[in-house]
Amino acid sequence: MSDNYTRLADTISSKEGKAYITINGSNRELFEISSLKAQLDLSVQARRMLGHRMTQHKVVGAEGTGSMTMYFMNSDMLKLAINYIKNGSYGGLKLQIKNEDSQSTIGTQEVVLLNVLLNSIPVATLDDQSDDPITIDTDFTFDDIEGLSFFDLPENYR
Repeated sequence: MSDNYTRLADTISSKEGKAYITINGSNRELFEISSLKAQLDLSVQARRMLGHRMTQHKVVGAEGTGSMTMYFMNSDMLKLAINYIKNGSYGGLKLQIKNEDSQSTIGTQEVVLLNVLLNSIPVATLDDQSDDPITIDTDFTFDDIEGLSFFDLPENYR
């Protein structure tokens, strides 16, 4: 029997890893994060060319989008938003996300998202019907991405 199959131990747990935020040059762990997803959405042009009956496709751009849920326990984003409202300047954020699960043989993937802009900034929340921690959901965009490290093939595929 072949040893080439996906091993559960090589999958990455979504609870493993870390995220860091840079605001105005100051770095810290994004301790208030509950969940985060980021993706690249490719812009694809479709066109039929002379002499070819099939529609052809070409990537002509990309957009960085994402969403996250945060515990309501930090005012950094609100301070940025108030500064924009009062002074017209909004510097954006930098997010560094590291996916790593020590049980897996595929290693670590770490990316940096640049000029992150949150669509919604938490201001205040009250709810007399809830005993749960306050969380805030927001979508975001980012203008660039850097790859610091990438996953390897699982050990049994090398």
